[in-house]
Amino acid sequence: MGEIAYKSPFDTLRIEEDYSNVRGKRLKNFRILKNDAVVILPFLDKDTIIMEKQFRFAVNKKILELPAGSIDKGESRENAVKRELSEETGYYPKKIKLMFKTWNNPALMDYFEYHYVAYGLVKKKRNLDDNEVITPVKMKLKDAMKKVSEGKIQDTKTMLALLFYSNSGKINDLEL
Repeated sequence: MGEIAYKSPFDTLRIEEDYSNVRGKRLKNFRILKNDAVVILPFLDKDTIIMEKQFRFAVNKKILELPAGSIDKGESRENAVKRELSEETGYYPKKIKLMFKTWNNPALMDYFEYHYVAYGLVKKKRNLDDNEVITPVKMKLKDAMKKVSEGKIQDTKTMLALLFYSNSGKINDLEL
């Protein structure tokens, strides 16, 4: 399963090293193993989404992104969507719909990100994890798309979800 590289209450990263044969050569490779994750595009109404400003240690700044998080061991993707959205934004979705799934970086990591649309939101209490510094931001979808085109949103998972949704015919059966 790989050697534990990092363990927190929220996730475990493992590094697995192995050999593969590439064009007749035996090469040492590694991959990072971690829990799958969910990414949520939450709609308050047909034009308004909830994003968040979140401090990200790796880039040492607050960035604008969609709510997201790791799927806990034994947890369904659907429950992870509801839990993460509620914890981070204070909104609980009555309905969710899977848009697509992706590998984040298949050259290095094995995990999937499942991208969902959430709607029929009900206001609840936020419950941030100890390591989270998050400010929910209500924004018009068109303004978020403008920020993508201006380079003001640089988070890959957020850009991908916004672009996919905006170019997919708006996932026709949503009842916003």
